[in-house]
Amino acid sequence: MTATERKSLRDAAKADIRIVEELLRSWDPIGVSPGTAALSDEYDSYAPHIVWMVKGGCVMEDLAAHLERLSVDIMGIGQSSAASRARSLEFAARIINRLRRANVSDGGK
Repeated sequence: MTATERKSLRDAAKADIRIVEELLRSWDPIGVSPGTAALSDEYDSYAPHIVWMVKGGCVMEDLAAHLERLSVDIMGIGQSSAASRARSLEFAARIINRLRRANVSDGGK
C-alpha cells in the first residue's frame, strides 16, 4: 500500500469518526447537552469503536445493545427501559445508515 493510499484510508476513517461523534451528541443519553452544558466531546471517545463495529458489519440490534451498555454500564444511568432501548435502536439505525451513505458517496474508500 502506498503512502497516498494509507493517507486516504486514514482520512476516510477520521471522517467516519466525526460523523459518529456528531450523532452521539444528539443521542445524549445522560442529557448533558454536549457543547452547551457539557464539553462538546463528551461522547467522542465512543466513536472509534462504533465505527469499527459498523465497518465490521454489525447489525442494528448489536449496535443498539452496545449503546445501551454504554449508557447503563459506563455512564451509569440505571436500568435500561423500553424507551431507552427504542432510542438506542433509533440511533443505531441513524449511525449505520449515515456511515453507509457516507461510504457509498465517497466510493467506498
